[in-house]
Amino acid sequence: MKILFKIREFAWVIVSELEDVLYPYRVDPDSYLEDDEEPVVDDIIYLKAQNNANNDRIERLQSEMLYVTSQINDINTMLKNLNIDEGQEGSKTIIEEGKETS
Repeated sequence: MKILFKIREFAWVIVSELEDVLYPYRVDPDSYLEDDEEPVVDDIIYLKAQNNANNDRIERLQSEMLYVTSQINDINTMLKNLNIDEGQEGSKTIIEEGKETS
């Protein structure tokens, strides 16, 4: 059993070293922190920009909602006009058919 464990351990070391060569993602922690310093962002400026962006979205959505509402109202009035006209024509045909049969 010890022999199999030693063979596995040796294979693991070889694979680990091969991994390091093929995928060099490990870097020195000190150089990583020094190279990638993030710029300081003023929180107030960031929040104001987010607030302005949200206000712009709200205004756009409100204008789109008003447009859609006006279009729905136009369609409803057109449908009412069509229904009134069709209702009158339908009643005219019924009256004419009634006169013809009597």
